[in-house]
This record gives sequence, structure tokens and C-alpha cells, in this order.
Amino acid sequence: MKPGKIITLILLIVVPVLASGCGGEHELNNADSSTISGGSADIGLQKFAVSIMGDDVGYMELDVQELGTDSLLITQSISWNMILMGNQRDIEMSMTAVTDRTYNLGHMEMLMSDGSAEISITAVRRDSLLVTEIGTAGRTIENSTVVSEDYLPVLADLACASMEWEVGQERSFQSFDPASGMILSATAICIEFEKVSLLGDTVNAAKLEISQMGTRNSVWVYRGQIVREYEAGLGMDMTRVPPGQSGDIIATRDLYEVFAVSSTRISNPRSTGTRIFLLEGDIDWTGFQLDIPSVQAASGCTVTVSTGLPDNNLPYPPSIPEELEEYILPEAMIQSDDSIIIEKALILTDGCEDSWEAARRISSFVDGAVENSPTISLPSAVDVMENLRGDCNEHTILTVALARAAGLPARICAGIVYLDGSFGFHAWPMIWVGEWVKMDPTFGQYVADATHIILATGDLESQYVVNSAIGRLSVRELETP
Repeated sequence: MKPGKIITLILLIVVPVLASGCGGEHELNNADSSTISGGSADIGLQKFAVSIMGDDVGYMELDVQELGTDSLLITQSISWNMILMGNQRDIEMSMTAVTDRTYNLGHMEMLMSDGSAEISITAVRRDSLLVTEIGTAGRTIENSTVVSEDYLPVLADLACASMEWEVGQERSFQSFDPASGMILSATAICIEFEKVSLLGDTVNAAKLEISQMGTRNSVWVYRGQIVREYEAGLGMDMTRVPPGQSGDIIATRDLYEVFAVSSTRISNPRSTGTRIFLLEGDIDWTGFQLDIPSVQAASGCTVTVSTGLPDNNLPYPPSIPEELEEYILPEAMIQSDDSIIIEKALILTDGCEDSWEAARRISSFVDGAVENSPTISLPSAVDVMENLRGDCNEHTILTVALARAAGLPARICAGIVYLDGSFGFHAWPMIWVGEWVKMDPTFGQYVADATHIILATGDLESQYVVNSAIGRLSVRELETP
């Protein structure tokens, strides 16, 4: 029994870092002694060695070639080896994109696999719309997003490398996340110019800080080339190596253990009731959801978690208050309107007299039916229902979809839970039965224990904020008055 949230969080960080937009003023100008400019569009192959918290995991390659007189062909690939909760996995990703000469996205195709699951993503610009399709396990999820600005490059780091920078200069830009099809906001600022090594030569590179989707990446760029990238929370370091460098790389550290959240020792952690925790770390808490009425209260970074059996248990099916109707609607990955989800929900809740009984039946089914297996994937309720495997993300999204299909408002909680001496990033559902009750089918808990600390609720976009806590958070339990 281990949390699995860190696996999806890594995916949510890696994909935007390696495939997202940087914009604003994107003219390519000539360099002088205080600026750095973009180089030729046809810059060829760049290869990077990648490590996470000092452990080598593999390589990333990026190739840019001219495609006619006004287009570019960009290809990118990663080949990583990771240990995920004791399971050695080979992660492969390939991306092909066609852009104009300023890297403005026209069309993109991406494929990601961990050897057991595969995700395909396509994105096409159609005037002011970005149309994406996410394919997993034979299913295709479509999404259309309005592009509010003309410029949406396919790669943040590469686009920034092609721009002229001055110290202190800041640009705001749109950022495209292929994993969800969402377009978010981000910023880049030039911190300084720094002498760094680029394949044996010393160059005066611009050091940028790119903030997007809950991460802050340091990126060193020089004349259209990326010299190095570093994300402090993950400790993810990508450094340039000769294009011919190769060799098998085998990870040696389990990412669950690497990103465990340090904590004071918690006695009897599986109990319900009330616990008070102090969240500490160099973290901007403004985007987090720490105060959630009836289940979790927050005063600054002091969080009071309350769990227990519901006092207000409505008959089934319940009458849904207007303010909770959004929590019974389907979403892109929560296909509560799909026939396979609806059919199972009706079977599970047949004959239920009250809403709490319906919620327990759904949670019990997911706990017993879904094999606990870590996977690099974007969880989809229909996929989980068909494959019946996955970690906490898959358990959670299927529970939420079944609950909504059964007429019970339900939400995804993203946060941390205590296990084996430390906290780990985790996901679990919250279901309304007359009041909100946190449940955990991954742990086999009808009522989630009081070490479940919520950091965010909702879809992938709302969960990005959790990224900024990775590698920076520690927890201290305080005495209950």
C-alpha cells in the first residue's frame, strides 16, 4: 500500500517542460555584449543527459530542421529508466511538430509509453482554436481550447533560446500542456548572463527562469541552443552532451522514496478523527486549497484535518443542491456519461437505501477490482474500468466517475498521506452523501484516515499547483487542543 500521486505529477511536469509554449515578443535580433540572440532556425540535433536528484535516468534529444522556406520540422524524444514504487520502468516519448520559423505551433503529434500503457496526443491549430485528441487504451478524448493570442510555440525552452534577452527582462506567454490540452499562462525572466560550458566551449549564456504550471525551471540558452535545464523541486537536470553519446542507463533510486515528504513521526496514522499539521517549506501557498469546509480547515499553513462517518446521510438517490451540480457532470477524463461507467454504477447501487451505502459499494468495488500497479499514464475512468489496473490516480478517477454516474457529487483530492515514516504525494476521492466524506479505495478505507492532507481538488489544471511542493515540503504534527 503506497501512494502513487508522484508518478502522475512527474508526467504533469515533464510533458509541459518538454513541450509547451513561450511567447510575447519573439523577434529574432542581432546580439551585442549585453544580450543574447537566436541563431539559425536550422540548428540540428541537441542531446541532453537527464538526471533526477543526482540519479542518471536517460537522454533527451531535440532536432530542428527546415521544412521548405517558411516551416520547421521539430522532433523530440526521451528514453528514461525509472524506479516507481519498486517497479523498474522504461519511459519512452516521441514528439513531431510542424511550426513556422518562429516555432509557432501548427500541428503536433506525441506518443508516450512505459511498457505497459501508451498515450498518444495530437494537437492542431485551426485559426483561434487548438484541437487536441488524447488516445489511451483504444479510446480517444477530444478537446477544443480557444487560443487567445496568435503566438503559441511548441517548445518553451527552444522558443526562448531563439529570442534576444537582457538582464531583468520579463516576458509573459501562453503555455500549452499536451497532457490535458489546456492553455495556461507562464512567465520567463532573464536572471543574468553566465559563463557556462557548451560541448567543450565556454559561452556567455542567458540564464532564464521559466515559471509555468507550478514549476520554476532554470534554463541556460545561447544563440538558439539550449545549454542546460534544471528544475529544483524535482532535482531534474538536463545537460548537453555530444550527439553521439549513448549507452544503457539504469536508475538506482526509487522515486517514491526520493520525493518522500519529511515529517515528525505520526502515531496510529490510520485512525480517523482530528489532527493538526504545520506545513513548512519555500512554497507560495496562494494557489493551494488548504481550507475546505467540513473536512479540512486552514489558518495560514496550519491545517486541521477532520475525518469520520457522515452525520448527515441522505436517502439514495439524494436531492442535489444547486451549488453541487457541477460535481455530477462528466469531464474529459471523468467520463461519467459513458455507457460502461453508467452500467456499472447502476449495478453497484441497485437497492441502496441511503447515499452512504451507495458510496461504500462504489469504493469497495474499486478497491477490490483495480490491481494496484504504478503506471505512467493520464488516468481516464473508462480506461481504468476496462483495464482494472493502476495506482492511486486510477483508483480515484474511477471512483469519482462511478459516483457521479450514480448521482452522487464527487471530487478528486490531490495531496499527501503519511505512510512508513514520511508523507507521500497521493490522490483520493471525496463523495457527497449529504455532507462531504473523504474516502480512499487505494488504501481500502471507507473513511480516509486523518493523515490525508488535501492540497488541491479538481481536474488536472487545478492540480498543477501541487508541483511546486515537490522537493520543498515538510510536515510537522501539532498537538490537538
